Amino acid sequence: MNELAPNDSFIINCQRKASDLERKALVALYRPLLTSDAYSLISVLWELEEETVSLENQYRHVILLNWLGIDLPSIEDARGRLEALGLMRTLRKQVDNRSLFIYELQPPADPMKFFKDDTLSALLLGVIGEKEFYRLSHSFIKVASNHQDFYNVSKKINDYFQLGNNVINKSEAIEKVQNQLEDSNAVIEDEGINHNFDFKLLEQILSTSFVDHESLMNNQHLIMVEQTIYGINEMEMSQFIQAATSYQDNQIDENELKKKIAATFDSPVSGVQAKKAPNLMNVSDEKINYKQINNLTKQEQEVIKATYAMAPIDFIRSLKESSGGFLTSAEERVISSLVNTGMIPVSVVNFLIYYLLVDQGNATLNKNLAEAIANSWIKNKVQTPVEALNFVRNRQNERKTKSYSKSKKIVQRETLPDWAKPDNEQSKKATKKTDPNTTKKINEQLKKLRSRGREG
Repeated sequence: MNELAPNDSFIINCQRKASDLERKALVALYRPLLTSDAYSLISVLWELEEETVSLENQYRHVILLNWLGIDLPSIEDARGRLEALGLMRTLRKQVDNRSLFIYELQPPADPMKFFKDDTLSALLLGVIGEKEFYRLSHSFIKVASNHQDFYNVSKKINDYFQLGNNVINKSEAIEKVQNQLEDSNAVIEDEGINHNFDFKLLEQILSTSFVDHESLMNNQHLIMVEQTIYGINEMEMSQFIQAATSYQDNQIDENELKKKIAATFDSPVSGVQAKKAPNLMNVSDEKINYKQINNLTKQEQEVIKATYAMAPIDFIRSLKESSGGFLTSAEERVISSLVNTGMIPVSVVNFLIYYLLVDQGNATLNKNLAEAIANSWIKNKVQTPVEALNFVRNRQNERKTKSYSKSKKIVQRETLPDWAKPDNEQSKKATKKTDPNTTKKINEQLKKLRSRGREG
């Protein structure tokens, strides 16, 4: 039962293809730790995996006997060495009079992870010696140059490619593939998190620092949330992370990271002034559905565009400054909580801020009210500022209808401003005219938001 037989079958499975860098690591770093049989076996299994079109494809071990020219005990020994080094996992079950194996191929650790692993590094050092160990490490790990005096002048995709309707109206082929990805076990990024932040670049910047890579990966969600809220770029985030990392164990202190970021940006309550102008979210215009906003008034369009243009903290700070107020630490926590859920896009968070502060005239963001509205929008699958605008408008119309049906004398107190009401003659007659000074102030405020976005 426990012995391998030539007619025993096996299935090859892997979560993903090995990258070129990982394959180079297999040859240069793992090869010295493997016997010739083990290295030949893993090479053959990866070749078979590339030829496999379905997880139902089964091979008999006789194919390995013929290709490798070794006996069954040698195959078992080679497989055991690969399992010990984390290059594969083996699952087995009995089917009638034979065994069926699943060989799960694990991509080799990339050079960075390999040299950070104490066990693998010690094994390699013991086999190849100190001189060769240093040579290999230097060939794979490059010293990052200092980028502090540089700023990013890279072009964006819409500088060279015409997007618009081709992105908004996805083809059937794209939608089919994306649906397959959603149904798979692939890790999908949080929808509410800024996708333009290059976490891989952050890893490269910190690769030569004392920050533990595993700790960096464990805090990825926190880092993405913080940079989304404050509009922090990769180089700035690397500096925050290093400042919040302990020299004793090289681990990132989550609370310290949040404190240092909050202290750097303006917090009038504590007397700390902002050290930088508002940053852009770098959310490109192709994400705005122009078919939807073309049906809105000019002022509504300005509001929607502004919600796409800035990070939430910059957005609310601009609104506060235009009205003579300031951002409170409690409001920062409310925004952090909304973004942290990953269930509501950043542009919708900004629209919620605008709705509560400008439309409703609240002096500050109320935590319970903001979360109640956000929950309602999430429940009703609101994913864009336009959808949020329509949802608010429809809800107001429903309330107005119910109130009117109860009594004609009842006055509807909770009404939206003109920009959020249907733009038709009937509503214009029924609605009290807006104070010209108020309209002028809001328009100037929106122009200010948009101009800041263009300057960034």
